[in-house]
Amino acid sequence: MHHACICRKTIVIFLLSLLIFTVSGCSSKEEPPRGAIVIEGDAVERKAYVTLDELKSMDEGLVEADYFSINSYGTKEYTHFKGVWIWYLLKEKVKLKEKASKVTFIAEDGYTVEFTLDDVKRDNYIDEQNPEARYKMILAWEENGKEFNPANGNPFQLVVGQRKPGDVNKPYWVRNVKTIRID
Repeated sequence: MHHACICRKTIVIFLLSLLIFTVSGCSSKEEPPRGAIVIEGDAVERKAYVTLDELKSMDEGLVEADYFSINSYGTKEYTHFKGVWIWYLLKEKVKLKEKASKVTFIAEDGYTVEFTLDDVKRDNYIDEQNPEARYKMILAWEENGKEFNPANGNPFQLVVGQRKPGDVNKPYWVRNVKTIRID
């Protein structure tokens, strides 16, 4: 009798341990591949991950251009970037729900900028010094001919032109983007 009781207790403890292990395994956060961007949010059908190699293979969405910027001190400069139009990336990687209206870019250090979905779709951002130029909002992996070094953080940068002359756009250039959230 004593032996059967110990066996039963052992089985119960084993089953409880198994149940706890299984439940905790299900609730753990799924980690993205190293160096990937997470695309998620309440307005996305299913979370997706994008790697650098995937971005580089998106030939149809490729953008390479000299982007004009003004920072909050008034410094003006051009920077050459290579990347993918973010609207193209989103159309390729996720199915958006009808309520999608807000796109938030989050860096590894927590720095965040927010745009409307219409901002992301735009293909007519400007350069106040070159009235003919038109730009798209891109996720760049290369600046002035050099790829971002993954040792310095996620190798992606958000880049966007100006909305209108005088627009201070450099603060929107988020480095080390890790998450694109769509709500």
